[in-house]
Amino acid sequence: MKPHSQGSRLLRYLREHPGASSLEITLALRIVNVTGRVSDLRAEGYDVKCAKDDEGVARYRVVEQPTQLGLPL
Repeated sequence: MKPHSQGSRLLRYLREHPGASSLEITLALRIVNVTGRVSDLRAEGYDVKCAKDDEGVARYRVVEQPTQLGLPL
């Protein structure tokens, strides 16, 4: 993934803002097709979870694996 691609920017944003909604992501990063970029991240092996909050708003977060963080297993 290129350093300044939408996917890499989205990954960085989700790591810094776990639980961000599609609207928050769109406003912050100017990515219109958030679900498409999430699909791209999943295809690259990132575990991106989506869950609705109490108000029914879908929120995204990245579930980090020890190897993704650079930690030994």
